[in-house]
Amino acid sequence: GPVDSVDLLNNTFESMGQIVMASPASLRTLSVGDYVTVGGSVAGAGWLYADSVTILTNSYVAGASKVFVTGMLTSIDVSTGTARMGKLEIDYTPSLGASALPSGITWQFMGIQPANRGVLVSDRVHAQ
Repeated sequence: GPVDSVDLLNNTFESMGQIVMASPASLRTLSVGDYVTVGGSVAGAGWLYADSVTILTNSYVAGASKVFVTGMLTSIDVSTGTARMGKLEIDYTPSLGASALPSGITWQFMGIQPANRGVLVSDRVHAQ
């Protein structure tokens, strides 16, 4: 997803409502607005640890670019088909027709964000 902020003092950046801990070397290459993929591990709800950060060559376009997020949920409301992962609100109702709602510790959502830093509308959901 897109980089929303970079915090060199705390060795973190924010993307898709998640705080990502990364090496100082990785952070020095990032700019707000970069479209990135992160390889690493889930550190907690809304927190990731990056082993690698790759800046994609194509530009992020809100409402058109596919985004993918994985991590632990902060909350879920099955009655409305919404979830929260860190600061990111997720509407997973478009994915409900494909299969039963998964359950698990680590969740993955894929879809689009119609507005930058807005709700992720997920058409694919998976949990482990």
